[in-house]
Amino acid sequence: MSGVSGEIDVVFLGAVAELLDAAGVRYEQRGAPVRRRERPKLGLWVTLPGEGAYAIVTVTGIVPDEETGWRRARFPHDSDPTAGFEVAFHERPFRTRGHPFAAAAERRLGVQPEDVVAIVREWLSWQDNWSIPVVPPDEATRVRRLARLAKARREAQDLRVDVDLDPLLLAWLERDQGNTARKLIDELFLPGIRWRFPRDLTGRLASRATVLLHECSPPTHPLRKGIWLAVEGPAPRAAAGLTVRLVQASSLRAQHRWDSMPEYWHAGDRDLDALWGVRPGTGRALIAGATDALLAGRPLEALTMCGIGVDPRAGRLLAGRPDNFQLREWTDRWVTNAVDLLSRSAPWRWHDAVAPGRRPRRLESLGGYNTSRRPGLFLLHRKGSPYLSFDQSASCLVTPRTDWERDPDYDLVRLGLLERAHIPLGSPDALSSSDGTP
Repeated sequence: MSGVSGEIDVVFLGAVAELLDAAGVRYEQRGAPVRRRERPKLGLWVTLPGEGAYAIVTVTGIVPDEETGWRRARFPHDSDPTAGFEVAFHERPFRTRGHPFAAAAERRLGVQPEDVVAIVREWLSWQDNWSIPVVPPDEATRVRRLARLAKARREAQDLRVDVDLDPLLLAWLERDQGNTARKLIDELFLPGIRWRFPRDLTGRLASRATVLLHECSPPTHPLRKGIWLAVEGPAPRAAAGLTVRLVQASSLRAQHRWDSMPEYWHAGDRDLDALWGVRPGTGRALIAGATDALLAGRPLEALTMCGIGVDPRAGRLLAGRPDNFQLREWTDRWVTNAVDLLSRSAPWRWHDAVAPGRRPRRLESLGGYNTSRRPGLFLLHRKGSPYLSFDQSASCLVTPRTDWERDPDYDLVRLGLLERAHIPLGSPDALSSSDGTP
């Protein structure tokens, strides 16, 4: 019986092969991937655009169906099937797919060889059909948002900053840790805190936002929470104001961390150029050129200028192409969000944000899917350089915004909305001239 079936496969596939030859489509005839408990099949393999992608044509029994036209015959329930074709789209599975290569991303059925060729020709152009142009964020919208931010920062000098220390968390600190926390509170650089605290798109203080300043007591395990000195934003619909507290937080999950930027809230020895990434080998011209490329919708060019590696999946998205066939419907959303994300980035500073042996850390999510498969751009260390990748992961590890995002003050100065002299910067002289009292 299997021998008869094999002969039928050869005859039917021969008719398809003739049409593929006439259409100039190259193919290879070999065994098709099968799932468990399926008999071996002969198939025609047509290479498609994508990562390890093929259209595989096989012969199968089909029966009429009221909803879809045809469906695969179920033996022995369908006793009189028609010999037809199945065209399956197989591609290399992405890491979180959960199914092997043998599980097709899409299957279609047909009766005539012409139907098969039409499906194959459609899939040969799937990547072009689902690609979109890379469009930069709207410049007018960006300028309006930055103008609101500049106005809010100039008016923040009288913003109330309270101190509310939890006595229980304070008691958990050792004596030296508690003394350090009190000393830091006495020496807070309030103009910098008021100026740089995160704000929403309207310029108001980000509600429920927490900025970690200094880790007073490290956790017993890296994935657990330590005790941090932090600044918290107002509750929703509450009066504008900030509160300095002791909080329990995980440093690996915090988007807002200023422990590497003491100039923002305490005292440091770096000037604005150093904070913006100017250093030997990274001059103002390179930073300006990379910023222009990012704002013009040319992220790959900017990443190359800054020596950042890009994995194939991230490269496809940043070029406006779909990541894979199965998730092609998400292309528009992911490409738009990725380009917008990178338009706010400072890739010339990423060399200080990665380290060998550290797990990939998320920049931002790109939207879609559930919590166990959140797509996003991740930053990691590879071959001595930063490396940008696209992945779907439930990982809670994030890269702090101060490590990857461009300081808004840089854009405000470039646009003429602020002068450098207006930007407060923590230094020993600034602390001595400040009242230092919340």
